[in-house]
Amino acid sequence: MIKKTVFTVFFLFVGIVTQATVVSSYGFESGTLSGWNVLNQGGGVSVSQEDKYSGVYAVKMVAAASSQDYWNVQLETPQIATVAYHTYRISFWARAVGGGGIIRLSTATANQLRSATGNEDRQYLPELSIGDSWTKYTYETVYGSALVAVGGILQLRFDAGKVANKTYFLDDITIEDLSPDMEPGEGTTPMAKNHAKFLGNIIPNNVPASFDTYWNQVTPENSGKWGSVEGTRNVMNWTAHDRAYNHAKNKGYKFKYHTLVWGSQEPSWLKNLTAANQKKELEEFMQAVATRYPNLDYIDVVNEALHAPSTMRNAIGGDGATGWDWVVWSFRKARELFPNAKLHINDYGIISDPPKARRYVDIINILKQENLIDGIGIQCHEFNMNTVSVNTMRSVLSILAATGLPIHVSELDITGAPNISEENQYQLYMAKFPVLWEHESVIGITLWGYITGTTWISGTGIVEADGRERKAMVWLKNYLASEASKVPNKFENATSVSEVALDKSVDVEIFPNPTTSFLNIRGTNVLDVEIFDSTGKRIYSGFSNGGVDVSQLEKGLYMLRINTSNEAIIKRFVKQ
Repeated sequence: MIKKTVFTVFFLFVGIVTQATVVSSYGFESGTLSGWNVLNQGGGVSVSQEDKYSGVYAVKMVAAASSQDYWNVQLETPQIATVAYHTYRISFWARAVGGGGIIRLSTATANQLRSATGNEDRQYLPELSIGDSWTKYTYETVYGSALVAVGGILQLRFDAGKVANKTYFLDDITIEDLSPDMEPGEGTTPMAKNHAKFLGNIIPNNVPASFDTYWNQVTPENSGKWGSVEGTRNVMNWTAHDRAYNHAKNKGYKFKYHTLVWGSQEPSWLKNLTAANQKKELEEFMQAVATRYPNLDYIDVVNEALHAPSTMRNAIGGDGATGWDWVVWSFRKARELFPNAKLHINDYGIISDPPKARRYVDIINILKQENLIDGIGIQCHEFNMNTVSVNTMRSVLSILAATGLPIHVSELDITGAPNISEENQYQLYMAKFPVLWEHESVIGITLWGYITGTTWISGTGIVEADGRERKAMVWLKNYLASEASKVPNKFENATSVSEVALDKSVDVEIFPNPTTSFLNIRGTNVLDVEIFDSTGKRIYSGFSNGGVDVSQLEKGLYMLRINTSNEAIIKRFVKQ
């Protein structure tokens, strides 16, 4: 008799000796199948003393005489607790009486295990040929890739009905976690500090005390909306918005202005004005924003054009020839007033609706014709995210990415409805957040609140008011600390030149900006100039007569790279 022993295995992980942790081990020494599920009896499933690898007992599984498929005799493990994005090894000892046996392992449901090199589901593992002698069988590298847990539960099935009338004995079933220990809270502060993409949140009236623990991008929740700023005509209240803006700038976070043109929160007094005065008031509001906040990173120029169009849209072009002339006017004016900001459109209901995404792209393509738009916002609220399939999400992201513009997931929240619970919320974050984050066209994600009791929809918080991190937040921190989250940002990490630093150069000046024909460049030791369009494509190189002739360029925003004998200086300019 072989003495039964559980071994702790060590292996090399990125140059560090790391312990493989046994998370579950089954030797059946109780003499029962307590906690296990016999899904199909076949020719019989039992705990037996007839044969064993070690100890006294082993499981005996017999395929029926007429069996032709795996499921004829099937035994399911208890639920095994796993950690998302950890790598696992599954092993067991087995023999088939007389040899010639076949066993396959599967998971109770899809999306419990996936490949480490991609998102391929590993519900059905490769079949194993089982010989007559006791042998240890291991699933560790499957189809060339390790096995990674998708969520917090793993439940395995031993499918042993492929060979008719075959008898098997199974013993010492072990599941090991091969990943380094990753305790909740491990990682950087904020969570996406060392990532190419940002992970942000809203700031309402005041900055939450824990904000900098988690987030490195800011969108004000309501304080930038026209109705909040100018509830009384010609009386501007910037207090809450200043607070959010200053926090972002002091911390070096990206800041998004939300929003300039939106039908849902316009000032109530606007409806009493003539069309001419409505247009004048909107221009005054936009100018006030531009004057007060000269260093905005992103702007939601038009919010919810598909669902809540501006009530004064007829004053700024109406439908017009394009069907969206009022949107075009808004972006033209924004490009004029905010030449250094990235201009975005923003809407909801897109991530779950491919036909609506195509209609959204129709507006975007109209704006692209004049080089007026720099990014696409998709809100991704819980009423879409709770039920949308991963395949639909990927389809929509592909539709939007085909425009060549960056995508900002601008207002993410999840509850887990219709059965709202901490567990359901956690499961949905695990399944859907990586689909957004890891898409190559997504530049960052902003959550729409995070503290329970302060979010706009009940159940969307991922940190309780007392500071306890809900399971979704614990998972999110671990995910952001994992290698899987270290994905590139193809739009904003495309150059090693720091625009923020170089824009502050005092050695070079460009004027007029905006310009209609000739752009003057005044500086020391200017060698040549390069012009790039909004996609990063170089469209001009040269320098003469103290500047460049841009009269033949289409209207829109361009990047100017001024090469001097000492440095490369990046500027932006608007062609009108």
